[in-house]
Amino acid sequence: MYYFDCNVCIGKHGYKHPLEPWKTEDILRIMERCGIDGALVYHGMSKDYAAKYGNELLANEIKKSPRLFGCYTVAPNHTGDFYDPEAMLKDIRDKNMVAARMFPSAHHYIANERTMGGVYKMLEANRLPLFVDYSEIDMVGIPEILGNYPNLNLILLGMPWSKERILFPLMDEFPNLHVDLSSLQSNRIIEIIHNRYGLERVLFGSNVPRQSAGAARAYADYCDLPEAERQKFAGGNLSRMTGIIPPPADALKDDYILRECAGGQPMSTLTIDSHAHYQPDGYQTGGGFMMIDGDIDNMVKFNDRLGVEKFCVAPWLAIWSDSEAGNRTTIDMMKKYKNRVFGYVLIDPNYVENIEATAREYHLEHGFPGIKMFYNRTFTRYNDPIFDPWWKIANENHLFALMDNGNYSSFLHDVDDLAGRYPNVSFFLDHAGISFAYATSYVPYAKKRPNIYLQLTYTMVTEGVIEYFCREGLADKVLYGTDAPMRDMRPQLAWVAFADISVEDKQKILGGNMQWILDKCLNIK
Repeated sequence: MYYFDCNVCIGKHGYKHPLEPWKTEDILRIMERCGIDGALVYHGMSKDYAAKYGNELLANEIKKSPRLFGCYTVAPNHTGDFYDPEAMLKDIRDKNMVAARMFPSAHHYIANERTMGGVYKMLEANRLPLFVDYSEIDMVGIPEILGNYPNLNLILLGMPWSKERILFPLMDEFPNLHVDLSSLQSNRIIEIIHNRYGLERVLFGSNVPRQSAGAARAYADYCDLPEAERQKFAGGNLSRMTGIIPPPADALKDDYILRECAGGQPMSTLTIDSHAHYQPDGYQTGGGFMMIDGDIDNMVKFNDRLGVEKFCVAPWLAIWSDSEAGNRTTIDMMKKYKNRVFGYVLIDPNYVENIEATAREYHLEHGFPGIKMFYNRTFTRYNDPIFDPWWKIANENHLFALMDNGNYSSFLHDVDDLAGRYPNVSFFLDHAGISFAYATSYVPYAKKRPNIYLQLTYTMVTEGVIEYFCREGLADKVLYGTDAPMRDMRPQLAWVAFADISVEDKQKILGGNMQWILDKCLNIK
């Protein structure tokens, strides 16, 4: 197996958080740590300043390593600031570039036939693949491009999970439309694509340096398909399009957790998913989101594949629509998988009249150790007095609480208030790894309160954020979680496994910290 990443940025770009890596040398170190053999790279200034300027910088940067291959930024030339197609092709060849990328939104043009037809014709004729971010292009325009240029390989990058109903009809009609999985992290997405289209149309792309390369490669590592099929995704498809097979990467470092993950092996260290969901039997959708094989039995099988011994679940039905019905389904899940599945209780005060009685029933009678708060659906602040009886029960029984930050302006203030008033409750700041901006705002609260924890889980799988938490001395306060089956489990696991931290810290994050929390609350009175 070799890994050829189709979606990597090098150099300066419009906005960079101070903690985000950006230098070519940084990218090469990430590739080495994650066992990435080669990368198709574009320059950040090609997008955020000018295509011509960025391409000049890129031509010099790719000379630093035989593992880097240039992706040339194309643009229209109606204003005379770029090249006409024939001169553009010569510039691509002169700079030893092997593919093209466009940024219609950032560069203020419409990617239609009128504006870009000559460029598409040149790329198709010379078998140069064209890459474009989902955020940069109007999806309605893709049929025009591929309808006029059916032999042009168009690769859509950064397609968000939950957009399959937009993507699949286009893939059904246009066989040269491809995708990467950097953000298309729906549950079991690579198997779904394989069963529908084969793996010739899905590429390994990481979005380094913003996202984790290890997380992106996990689809190939943990995909239960023959190696020849997995290799198509890992690098074969990009090699076919560019004619390049990158030089072999160096051996991975001696880290048994990293090596197990890279080899697609179940984790041998204790691993506990602190944040998961499930769908009732027979339902493949929740809140409009595709969640194929999201029932509890398939979740258990998937966790077996990854070596996850325990997981804590909040029913999606309870989160999105009906807390009472969702909680009832979780009772059966916990009984069926006793000491394996642990439930979160949701109580929507807009429907539930007696919060204290409901909390007592689920926590004290049925043994639910977790509380799930979701402001985005109830619009009730977490420290609203209506919840005081619930928090009192939680404090008396050392329960833990999953606190979602969605659309909640006073989120940190309110959780801090609760953590001070209820010191025996373990409060999880959900999605703490969304970005460095989120991470740096959460860290002071985790340092201030001994009962505030930082929970991972997010599609961004931000490169370097786990390392930042550990540098801040918070390895004992970080929790592995997946948000499955909203998101696929594999990138979330590999985000931790490939992080540049000690094996001891990985053991804590993957399961040790959560086990300590469970031990405190399992003897519910």
